[in-house]
Amino acid sequence: MNEQLKKWGKIIGIIILVFFAFGLWNIIVGGGNSRQKGNDLQSGYSVNVPMETENSSVMMKNAEPALTGMTENDSVGSSSGYELSEGSSQGTDQDKKVIKNGNLSLKVEKTGEAASRISQIAISMGGEVFSTNFYERVKGSRSGTIVVKVPGKDFENAIAEMKKVATQVINEYTSGQDVTEQYVDLQAQLKNKQAEEQSFVKILDQSGKIDDVLAVTREISRVRGEIERLQGRIKYLQSQIDMATITISLSEDAELVPVGSGWRPGQVFKQSVQDLVKSMQNFADNAIRFVIVGLPSLVLFLIVLGAAWWIGKKIIARFWK
Repeated sequence: MNEQLKKWGKIIGIIILVFFAFGLWNIIVGGGNSRQKGNDLQSGYSVNVPMETENSSVMMKNAEPALTGMTENDSVGSSSGYELSEGSSQGTDQDKKVIKNGNLSLKVEKTGEAASRISQIAISMGGEVFSTNFYERVKGSRSGTIVVKVPGKDFENAIAEMKKVATQVINEYTSGQDVTEQYVDLQAQLKNKQAEEQSFVKILDQSGKIDDVLAVTREISRVRGEIERLQGRIKYLQSQIDMATITISLSEDAELVPVGSGWRPGQVFKQSVQDLVKSMQNFADNAIRFVIVGLPSLVLFLIVLGAAWWIGKKIIARFWK
């Protein structure tokens, strides 16, 4: 009987020791994982909130005292705006307004020389260099991007000339956006606002009261601001139509790069030292966690286990006497 009790006592002790080891491992490893999860959760978000625009009908209320004396010829209403807008829709005979864009990916012998030739092609056609960005991936091999603007009428010719610079055309993409309707609509809105401004100017000439003059002046200022905004949009749209944008990605042919030029033993040494330091830091972190968390838990467990073993042994010895 004593042998059986000892056998079962050993089995129970082993089971308790396994559970304790598993719990100790979770304490040591789980702490690092919890901190990592906490860092991952610290991510922000942005919300785009649309801005409210002031209703022009509310502002028109300020001019009501001056508008009461308007004649039929001086009236400013939505009907005149609709007439102009309907007239503006009859723009089918006008030339199309198209914004052209192109993308080229080229293999070249020398990136610097190719970029210089592309710049000369753009400038000779009346265009300009918009931006450049070049970098060195490996020693002796440069890559980068150059963005140029050329007149829209010379867009196809510019693409053809720039392709001649390459030893290989990797990718070619061109696109066009028809903005004729948008352009005509902006022109119609501008005419409406200019007519509205002239109507307010006539009202101002007929107004005699100071309050009426101030109210009409405010409306003229508001309409003038809208006119300038429309003129700015039309000017920007026209500049996009007049000048096409071409983005050229340049990379040197790998076969033309000297063999072995990408080998950097110094960089490899620095990276190896960084990896070694990181490994030592991880080892030190785990050792600190074990000393602070693991050892006290192990000592406490051994004390409890020893006390339970001693008490159980006394009880069994007394019971079997």
